[in-house]
Amino acid sequence: MESTVILNGIIAGVIRSLADGGIAMIVKVACVKKDIDILERRLLSIMALIGDAEGHRILAQSEAADHRLKKLREIAYEAETIIDLFRIEVGTSRPQDWDAASICKCVKEVHIRCQIGNDIQELNKKLDTIIPVIQQLGLAAEDQSGIDSEVAPHYNESNTIGRGVGSDCNDLVNLLRRGGEGAHVLFAIVGTVGVGKSTLALKIYHEMRGRFRTRLWVNISNDSRCITIWSGDTFKRRARMSEQREVLRRYLNGSTRNLLLVIDNVRKADDWNQLLAANEAFRRCGCKVIVTTRDENVARTMGVTHFHRVKCLNGDDGWLLLHKTANLGGTVTTGKIQDVGRSIVQKCSGVPMAIKTIGWNLRGRSREDEWESIHSQDIISSYPGIRDTIDTTYMELKYRVKRCFLYCSLYPEQFVIKQQCATQQWIAEGFFEGSPNLEEAAESCYQELIERGLLLPEHEAKGVVGAKMPTLLRSFALYRSGDENCVDNPSRISSTSKPWRLCITDEEAIEAIPVYVTRLRTLFVSASPLRRSSLDLIIERFPNLRVLDLRDTQVETIPKMLGRLLQLRYLNLSNTKIRKLPRSIGNLMMLQFLILQNCPCLTQITSHVGRLENLRGLDFSGAPELNDVRFKLVKLTELNCLHGFFPANHGRTLKELHALCNLTSLQIVRLGRASSIEDAHQSRLQEMDNLRELELCCSSVDRPPVDIQEHMKDVFDALRPPQSLTSLKIDGYYGNGFPSWFSVSHLTVLQRLTLDGCVHCQRLPALGEMMNLKFLAIIGFSLLTEINYELRGAPATGVAFPLLEQLFLGRMQSMVSWSGLVDTDMPLLERLQLDGCPSMISVPSWLQHCTALKSLKIHHADALQNIENLLALKELQVHDSSNLKRIFNLRRLEELEIVNCTHLDTVQDVPLLRLLHLDEPTAQLPEWLQKKQSFTLRRLEIIGSEDLLDRCSSSTARYGRLIKDAADHVYAKLHGGSLYFSYTKSTGMFDRSRRCRDRYGMQGTAILAVPVAPRRVHGGWETWIKYTLCAIFLIVSQFFVQWAVSSR
Repeated sequence: MESTVILNGIIAGVIRSLADGGIAMIVKVACVKKDIDILERRLLSIMALIGDAEGHRILAQSEAADHRLKKLREIAYEAETIIDLFRIEVGTSRPQDWDAASICKCVKEVHIRCQIGNDIQELNKKLDTIIPVIQQLGLAAEDQSGIDSEVAPHYNESNTIGRGVGSDCNDLVNLLRRGGEGAHVLFAIVGTVGVGKSTLALKIYHEMRGRFRTRLWVNISNDSRCITIWSGDTFKRRARMSEQREVLRRYLNGSTRNLLLVIDNVRKADDWNQLLAANEAFRRCGCKVIVTTRDENVARTMGVTHFHRVKCLNGDDGWLLLHKTANLGGTVTTGKIQDVGRSIVQKCSGVPMAIKTIGWNLRGRSREDEWESIHSQDIISSYPGIRDTIDTTYMELKYRVKRCFLYCSLYPEQFVIKQQCATQQWIAEGFFEGSPNLEEAAESCYQELIERGLLLPEHEAKGVVGAKMPTLLRSFALYRSGDENCVDNPSRISSTSKPWRLCITDEEAIEAIPVYVTRLRTLFVSASPLRRSSLDLIIERFPNLRVLDLRDTQVETIPKMLGRLLQLRYLNLSNTKIRKLPRSIGNLMMLQFLILQNCPCLTQITSHVGRLENLRGLDFSGAPELNDVRFKLVKLTELNCLHGFFPANHGRTLKELHALCNLTSLQIVRLGRASSIEDAHQSRLQEMDNLRELELCCSSVDRPPVDIQEHMKDVFDALRPPQSLTSLKIDGYYGNGFPSWFSVSHLTVLQRLTLDGCVHCQRLPALGEMMNLKFLAIIGFSLLTEINYELRGAPATGVAFPLLEQLFLGRMQSMVSWSGLVDTDMPLLERLQLDGCPSMISVPSWLQHCTALKSLKIHHADALQNIENLLALKELQVHDSSNLKRIFNLRRLEELEIVNCTHLDTVQDVPLLRLLHLDEPTAQLPEWLQKKQSFTLRRLEIIGSEDLLDRCSSSTARYGRLIKDAADHVYAKLHGGSLYFSYTKSTGMFDRSRRCRDRYGMQGTAILAVPVAPRRVHGGWETWIKYTLCAIFLIVSQFFVQWAVSSR
């Protein structure tokens, strides 16, 4: 399915390249100017026919039109190849280095002139045959509206499934009720398509019916032309945008007090900005406005002050929604059906809209083969409603964001897509040609994909490490890209398909690529062994590659023929076993990114790398055996990212860095006793005005003497960074004090700071004075016994860490306590993780006053006994803390995860607890869980051995009564993560996996206990007879149930 918007962008890029001054000089000398002019006119005609990138006109949908669009795409890519060959023949890929002599030299050979002329003439002939056909096919307006799903404000509690809906609603309701100065007025509910934004808004709208005198629900059509308004639950009117704005203006002019306005499905901010800005009076009249939107930037532009992002359903909640929508009711769902259902939920990426659509299709189907048949379908091609709904979001994207979104479908499912890797590959593909700053433009697209929910950020303790593309959206992107991107078995590629990008996860598939596939631009060979013969085959068959990603392939040798890939712009050999690079790499004059990260066998980098004048990114970090780096940096002035650089004794010095004025990210490693102070001064880092990210890493030294510690401090003093730095990491530092520039007066805009392995530092600098710091990690200060007021310092505003959102402490073996902060400090702290603090006896008392704190994770804190009085906390995770005894007075706690805390005996005063996750190393449930609790669990997750779970898996098992009373839903899983059984209170049904049922059958009546005859007391024998008869009845019933299940 060809997108004319993308095709137009490709053609426009070709036209820009043809207009380039250097290309113009070549064609003039080569006597092909006439042919180039014809080609340019043909391409301009094509653009006029299929519409510009903003008009979104397309050819009438037909196989003929689709075929012609594919041919146009092919011609555009061929033109890009010719332009590349022009540049390569000149001898440099940088137009600013071209001169008349070099151009004349490249075209003086007759065969070069003939080749250039023939290639261009061939393209013109192809265009001559296509243009008349396109003119006859006709044009049609491309529909961007998709399905107009008008949401009325009629609330149904049964539609809200998911652990977060209730708590999210409560949080927003509490914020809406607040008044006075500083209270929020504009709220936004954001999230990806179909995730349940309107459902949450409806629940809030319903909950606030008694709080606001006037409630208005406004629904915007997908094309943003019409608005429907409800007053309360009553339909008011539907009309065009301009008319309805006048109606809303009367409500917002200050005459209506105590108003709740919900604006659903906002796509463009412009109209609403004007409306809200012109009616500021509503802010003073107790009015509140909630908007729902897929794009966080839209809400931010509208002036929203509080954002709430709706998450997709997890596997358990997704299964509940599918179970309910499929109308299974009280039907016993066998382990197989539940497994298939959970797999369907995973394919839907937990998106309620998709789960409900498939659930409706499953109604009346209760056989396993029927469910497996639905599961085997491709969701996007089989369900037009799902596809069209997602398409409304896709069509809103700009041309370059569309290309980046489709490109992400190449990565394997659930792959963590790192920003730097993705943006470098997009640049290498040419998506951002013509942008003044390629990296900034690419990073902006990556962030937009995240803000729109098309990529989901992946969080770790040290911040966001990348993002994943949801399975459902990946399927849509593959559908939308047609045959341009291929991730299936390449042997299935038909002769009519011409893929340009291919992802392979099996080495054997390389030889299965059909011979007619020759013009690949991108090739991923992901996490598969790779023989030398296979790599030779790749290089020989695909000379037009721009992106070659061989990370994790365990390749050992790179052949000399690598130098044939003249158009290659991105080469990734990370996590391979290569020892060195061939000298022929110097032929890759177009290469922009060379990534050699974490290559444990790499010992040498050839001097020919120094010839790659177009390099923008070079990374050879994580190569412990690398000592022979022969290239010089003097010609690599385009570099903006350099990681793994280290000074050496044989001539490579820090002074070389001074020539790299375009650097934005720099990592220097192996700083040590051999580092020269004078050399460090000559690096002139302070003059690198573009530098934003800096890592300074020291060599490992055991017990350095005092003079070496002082020397290291002097070296770091000389490596004074610019004030523009936003991210700083210091790793393995063994100076006897921090450098002089490490202060708020110099690092004025620093946002991220990581101090790792500063083992000889017994004091911390005044980090609380850094006004822009958002992320702080303090790791491996093994001599530090306490953190006190010194860390706070004397902040100018009186508030320490005013913008800090995330804090991580790790490997602090000696730290006992943290004090020195006051009530108003860290007002925005949301996440805190303590990992490897075995001596810490209590959580810091100042945390009680961090009103924004939502998440606390504590791992390996053996001395910790109590966690209490954290009144804002919503999520608590405690792992491997052997002496923890009490969790107390966490009044807003909703989620609790306990792993291997064997001495915990009290969980008390957690009235809002809804989710409990227990990972038990023994065959017993904890005593505190068996006591009567004040909280009402919605979900209980138990991870344990089969012995423990067997004691929970039926009404008559040891913990059966507890399981039935503990929560609305219980999920029991083995340590490997597989579901063992689940229980739903509303139906009273246990749904067991096949493994659980097999063990249940083998044990037979072992889980049933016949009571021993009581002592001879009044009525004792009579009572015993009754119990025995009941037991016999249960045993017989049990055998009948087993027979019924096995016969199905």
